[in-house]
Amino acid sequence: MDLNRLISYSLRIGVLTSALLSLVGLTAWVATGYPNLSAVSGSGVTDTIASAASGNAAGLIYLAVAVLVATPVFRVALSTLYFARDKDKRYVLITLAVLSMLMFALFSGVSG
Repeated sequence: MDLNRLISYSLRIGVLTSALLSLVGLTAWVATGYPNLSAVSGSGVTDTIASAASGNAAGLIYLAVAVLVATPVFRVALSTLYFARDKDKRYVLITLAVLSMLMFALFSGVSG
């Protein structure tokens, strides 16, 4: 499969999944009578997933945002795997450098 097509499918799936999760979260919020949304307890991914799995509207919306943020990171990781499969060392190194910068910025909280 062509790299551009593969990346476009992965980006579409990520954005559509995020939109669907946020729609379900907003629907759950409306169904409960518009209560004040409380923050998801804990800041870990497992806490967010557990909150979303329990049907918490805020948890579903937080999960939608997490999926939306993870979509471009997944795209870079997918590109790395594609270039590695094609044995293109230069682009593997470039995409690994980009992936490491993304992961550092995501987990360190440092912006630049």
